[in-house]
Amino acid sequence: MRKNILLLPLLSLALAQPAWADGIVTFDSKQLPNEALAFIKRHFPQAQISHIKIEKDFLRVDKYEVLLTDRTEVEFDRDGRWMEVECDHVQVPQGLVPAYVSAYVSKHFPGALVVKLERKRKGLEADLDNDLSLTFNQKGELIDIDD
Repeated sequence: MRKNILLLPLLSLALAQPAWADGIVTFDSKQLPNEALAFIKRHFPQAQISHIKIEKDFLRVDKYEVLLTDRTEVEFDRDGRWMEVECDHVQVPQGLVPAYVSAYVSKHFPGALVVKLERKRKGLEADLDNDLSLTFNQKGELIDIDD
């Protein structure tokens, strides 16, 4: 009996956990923060939103994963700031690629396209269409190349 009493709080926590970490899929663009909507309209004017996956953690939005009709995937934080942009074998819009990334790629990998950008805690990762991944620090200096 005593074991059952001790297991009850653990069981309650296990059952309540899905309410804390939840994902919702929606087609309603009004669910996105205004900053995210403006980003999509500015950088992807021809594409439309296919669907949005809203990730929640402890009943609070953690991130938004947006799939556009041109197969571009954009991830936003809870405030609508972009965290990751992945295009489907086409170049990330030039307005998103920092000048230091463009300069490095054109000098060292002429003809390569930046197909994914991801903000990291201490910099930026750029994936190229030649399967290389370049990591830059916050000063714009290359710190890693991964293949």
